[in-house]
Amino acid sequence: MRREDGGHREGARLRHRGASGAVRRGLGPGLALAGTLNLVLLTSGTLAATAPETRAALRPHGSFSFTVSLPGSSAFPGHDAGDPDVIESAGTYYAFTTGTPLGNHIQVLVDTSGSPSAGWRSYTGQNYGSTALPNPASWEQTNTQTSPGVFFFNNQWIMFYDAAQSGHASDTGYDCLAVATAPSISPTGAAFTDSGGPLWCPGDGLGTIDPAPYIDPATGSPWLVWKSNDGGSSAPARIMAEELNPADATTFLPGSSPTQLFYNDTVAHPWETTVEDPSILAVNGYYFLLFAAGTYTSPSYSEGYAVCSSPVGPCTQNDPNPIVSSYGNVAGPGGGSWFQDQGGRYWLDFAAWTGCAGNPCGGTRDLYVAPVTLSAASSGSGGINKPAVGLALTPDSGGYWIAAQDGGIFSFGDAAFHGSAGAIALNKPIVGMAATPGGGGYWLVASDGGIFSYGDANFWGSAGAITLNKPIVGMAATRDGGGYWLVASDGGIFSYGDAAFHGSAGAIHLNKPIVGMAATTSGGGYWLVASDGGIFSYGDAAFWGSAGAITLNKPIVGMAATTTGGGYWLVASDGGIFSYGDAAFHGSAGAIVLNKPIVGMAATTTGGGYTLVASDGGIFTYGDASFFGSPA
Repeated sequence: MRREDGGHREGARLRHRGASGAVRRGLGPGLALAGTLNLVLLTSGTLAATAPETRAALRPHGSFSFTVSLPGSSAFPGHDAGDPDVIESAGTYYAFTTGTPLGNHIQVLVDTSGSPSAGWRSYTGQNYGSTALPNPASWEQTNTQTSPGVFFFNNQWIMFYDAAQSGHASDTGYDCLAVATAPSISPTGAAFTDSGGPLWCPGDGLGTIDPAPYIDPATGSPWLVWKSNDGGSSAPARIMAEELNPADATTFLPGSSPTQLFYNDTVAHPWETTVEDPSILAVNGYYFLLFAAGTYTSPSYSEGYAVCSSPVGPCTQNDPNPIVSSYGNVAGPGGGSWFQDQGGRYWLDFAAWTGCAGNPCGGTRDLYVAPVTLSAASSGSGGINKPAVGLALTPDSGGYWIAAQDGGIFSFGDAAFHGSAGAIALNKPIVGMAATPGGGGYWLVASDGGIFSYGDANFWGSAGAITLNKPIVGMAATRDGGGYWLVASDGGIFSYGDAAFHGSAGAIHLNKPIVGMAATTSGGGYWLVASDGGIFSYGDAAFWGSAGAITLNKPIVGMAATTTGGGYWLVASDGGIFSYGDAAFHGSAGAIVLNKPIVGMAATTTGGGYTLVASDGGIFTYGDASFFGSPA
């Protein structure tokens, strides 16, 4: 039974960018705030430093891994940028650092080049005045302000930093935490106004420094971590944490108190003569505590990590060794934090000595920015928080991504994690995904047509600003990744980039709603499938048959096409498979009692198999499709 129509729905062909759901969110302190506990991110599985100078490996923790490609050169050569914290906002990158002559008190650099690894400059355009703190509070000793941590919360920018109490030098037991705010920042101005008083002065003779804020994705609550012991005491250094008041995020939650997460255990880890500059990355129920250790003026200064089970611990140092240490001409890397770029990719910023270690010898502690690849993960929390809605295989069929309704991404096999919408407050739920041809990125689409792009998946436009007749239910990408189509439940087609419009079912009275689509390899056509198995073919997509005349046990929920374009498979919510044309039948879950319904499918590159995904993340593989894991 062939059901198709060449009718063009008015306004269906849209190529403007509009106000889409392609949200980019910069989160301090250089913090890549990940998903809603169903986002796939890093634990120190494998660290591969891919700079020409070095490559190192770490033991895995659970099923997570990450790769840091260490740069061979500074992102801002010849300029001090100690304790950096990089954030992104509206396409501009900002690096907040300890003060220098370029930017006194707290320095801020800006980068409008589109790449966080180049293009850094002062926001004044001069070699002075690029400060984030032009007027420190009167309680602070001049030129003792260090270690900024910045994030955006409750419609304002908030910067935490430390300073010595007036009349005292830094690192003598008198350092306190401070906070400043700004309603907005721009490439020509990023100055903050101090609150006027210290946030935290413990009065224990130890002093406290290195504050770093983050948002707990499990609750949406803001938290602050910092180092106790500014260096003025022989007592062990401790990393502390306390919840901030969500009403303002500039004070601590009433009734809360600091909790110790971690301390420098020099017996177990002799290289950790101190631990400092903490940064928390929260994902999948884990809280990854990045820290610097050693003496910052020495080549031995390095980055390590611990894994915490909650914002207040306990925390365990799974690997006894540094994850980033001196390499090539880069000495003493430390003071690092994580951040997310405009495209959703993850990076590590840190400061390291170039030339020689220490100012007396003429070296500068430059800003370095390293890309991070996240891969091979599972939920880590015993399941997913929201139902799975989509599946995509890698080009070699050696892995797959699962997308959840809240934008969380689960990657398995050789499917690298490139980012997720799990930490974003979505207007509408995610309903589908598509991967780029090389597997270096993917798109997510929400039911309102908002597009979220990650990795090398470019944003080509969205329907997020359009009042839709019916919700979007799926998407497909062109072969070269230069565009994509969105399909609504009424069969309306929205095409972007090099995805040509070939027709739609938007003007047809459908028996049942459209639930999915697949594109031909050439990009010259596509098929739409309805929940009753009806097929609508357009362009060079040939009609090979449908289940429209069959009484189905369960509705159709998705489809996949062969690479030849000579056939396709349909999948029902009970896992039943319907194959047409040259799409061979390799098996089905139709006879299995499923815990949750099937929601989608993807075919292997060879066409010799396919993978089904259930709403709980369960994976079912047939033919030459391999199982690499699941969050179920």
